[in-house]
Amino acid sequence: MKPERTLTALIACCLVLAGCGVNKSIHIADGETVDGGKVTVNGSIRIGDGCEVRGNCQTVNGKVTVGAASKVGGLRTVNGSVKIANDVSVDDDVGTVNGSIRLAENVSVEGDVKTVNGSIACDAGSTISDDVSAVNGSIHLARTEVGGSLTTVNGSVTLTDHSRVAGDVIIKGKNRRGAKKKVIEITIANGSVVEGNVVVRDPKRQVTVILSGGGQVKGEIHNAKVVEE
Repeated sequence: MKPERTLTALIACCLVLAGCGVNKSIHIADGETVDGGKVTVNGSIRIGDGCEVRGNCQTVNGKVTVGAASKVGGLRTVNGSVKIANDVSVDDDVGTVNGSIRLAENVSVEGDVKTVNGSIACDAGSTISDDVSAVNGSIHLARTEVGGSLTTVNGSVTLTDHSRVAGDVIIKGKNRRGAKKKVIEITIANGSVVEGNVVVRDPKRQVTVILSGGGQVKGEIHNAKVVEE
């Protein structure tokens, strides 16, 4: 089952069980504490500054935004972006299918950060306990700690300002027959480190690993050209 169908089905089940409305946006005011999660289908979810939401927030068609210094459960949408302000703590996964994900400074995520059609950007001081994944979009991490691996299919990867990936950097997918070959760049710069390997699953793909400013890969680099600056 496709990711968007799976997530839509899960949210629909939650709505049935909770008896929630489906065609409205949800707004949690600054400083508010909410026991349990929030779910909608056709609407955005906006969480204010200094909030505590003791559960997951999910929507299908809408964006998800979290204000500064809030503590929340997981954040999920299908068709929409996810934007998280400074000093936010997320106790579960952050995910979307068709949208970008942006973490501001000092955000902690106790789970995965994943999108299919969109980019991922993390500002200085952010930590992600598990994996980071984007299929058709770039990944840009600045002074960010990733406890798992980093995966993409068609997007560039940039690690800068002493970012660290504890696992591997993996390029999945194959070149489609007849399609124009795209060069994927993996830039590891300014003291950033990949503790594991850089793995390109298909040796026919064109991938360049750029090491600059003390950036390094402690493991091995498979099926990629290496450029040191």
